Amino acid sequence: MAYRALYRQYRPTRFSEVIGQEHITTTLRHQVSSDRPAHAYLFCGTRGTGKTSTARILARAVNCLSPAEGEPCGRCEACLAAEADGAADITEIDAASNNSVNDVRDLIDSAQYAPLRLRRRVFIIDEVHMLSGSAFNALLKTLEEPPAHILFILATTEPQKLPATIISRCQRFDFHRLSVSDIKKTLASVLSRAGASIEDGGLSLIARSAQGSMRDALSLCDQCLAFCGSHASTQDVYDVLGSTEDAFLFGIADALLASDAPRALQQLDEIIRNGRDLSVFCADLAAHFRALLLAKTCGECSDLLDCTADAMTRYLEQAKPASEARLMLAVDRLLAAQNDMRYLPSPRAMLESALVHICRPEDSRSLAALEARVDRLEARAAEPPRQSGRPVETGSKNTSTADHPQSGPQNAPETGIPQTAHDAPAAAAEPPKQSKKPAKAGSKNEPAVAPQITHDAPAAEPAAAAAQNGKAEPTADAAALWRETIAAIPNMFIQALAHEGVALRLGDDTLTIGYDESQEVRYKSITAPINLGPVQTALASVRPGTKLAVTRMKSAPASDGTAALAQELFGDKLLIE
Repeated sequence: MAYRALYRQYRPTRFSEVIGQEHITTTLRHQVSSDRPAHAYLFCGTRGTGKTSTARILARAVNCLSPAEGEPCGRCEACLAAEADGAADITEIDAASNNSVNDVRDLIDSAQYAPLRLRRRVFIIDEVHMLSGSAFNALLKTLEEPPAHILFILATTEPQKLPATIISRCQRFDFHRLSVSDIKKTLASVLSRAGASIEDGGLSLIARSAQGSMRDALSLCDQCLAFCGSHASTQDVYDVLGSTEDAFLFGIADALLASDAPRALQQLDEIIRNGRDLSVFCADLAAHFRALLLAKTCGECSDLLDCTADAMTRYLEQAKPASEARLMLAVDRLLAAQNDMRYLPSPRAMLESALVHICRPEDSRSLAALEARVDRLEARAAEPPRQSGRPVETGSKNTSTADHPQSGPQNAPETGIPQTAHDAPAAAAEPPKQSKKPAKAGSKNEPAVAPQITHDAPAAEPAAAAAQNGKAEPTADAAALWRETIAAIPNMFIQALAHEGVALRLGDDTLTIGYDESQEVRYKSITAPINLGPVQTALASVRPGTKLAVTRMKSAPASDGTAALAQELFGDKLLIE
């Protein structure tokens, strides 16, 4: 006798044998036991979730002479006829190859005849979304009011392609993807009945690779048993699938998150020398970083990842020092590489480039890469500070700046606008300097404020040109406020004009913006009432009570802190003149 694949040999024959679809099988059993089945059903769901198997069980159950709690008994004359030669009354067609209007008309014509041996004639139309528009129209009337002895069961993986007129005439049931635990349990039972076995680790790998499809899982089991006989080890499963062991994935993820590009590339070379498929490895690594991202975002989420408690602990531990932006960058890079590798003659170069970009987010111009770069700098700034020749002063809360006339950057006054996350790493990268123009002690306009105290990211030194009347906030804060204001401007043309302006100072509730003398046209455009009004409105929405002042300047000043921030973020790609 010819060998039959596992998924064909061990197909469910009762509702109780259908795995993971209790919400459907329970309803169908109640309808059969009460002898009140619908005239048309629509089974939707991804591949390998039991749509066709359930349709066949339902076809036997509605014809069974003595159903037990809605299950076909398998012993009566109708059940035996359905299993043997009931094809005349149970018709199963594939709409992918019988999708014309003539095929549907033949089906409708045969539906007018009474069943030969069974109580009802059942028509199972698989992949029904493949029918043509005219075929659907021909089926409408019969599907809505079929003869009493007719039952339609439509199955599809793409219900969104069905006309609403078809869906409204059917009882719809959505089949869920099977969980890893359900697939493992079923695989162990099937293999035991088949006289074979696969180690638990291998079963877990097959269950995850099947992506919720029982048919795919059984097909992979067939492939593994054909490779190594009746017993397959976990390593055999890895070899058959071309997948990468979890320990190796954790190792290369450590190298990527530590920005150790040489070690990551060496591990990739090891993968290639071992004969692994690069596209499979890229998919495995992307799935690993997805797990790290979920662990970082959701914490304990073993139900989302379908993993063991030990694996969840390892995910949480590895994701803890990484930032969400860095993990999202890794996922995006790997998914893009996985897609592009299919069209390139040298997929290895594409994957190596993706790994290097993950290690060095500063080399990318995307917003996600920029956020990852900032997070990396903030992590560096959070490290213990190096020993300095002058310790940071920690004055009392009521100490005024007049008491510390020679204070360096560590004692810069607190402002009304807090430093942004982008300002902190730049300050950490810049060495402390003495102010070129210290504030005047005892100035009548100088308020008593507490000095800014920080050990991780000392504040950048305010530019000398920003001081005016003894009350001026750091240029970095003015630049941050100006960036937020530009982002709040609704008009793109006015945004472009505003981008040309340079934030000079923020003091006395006034933000001063300067335009170079060479930008006379832009200066006149931005100061026009029709353009200046939206800018002032945007500024008021970001910082209520603040006014906007626009002036000309001979050259666009930039503080050392701003230049250091730009140079630190963009590296040698930025030329500062």
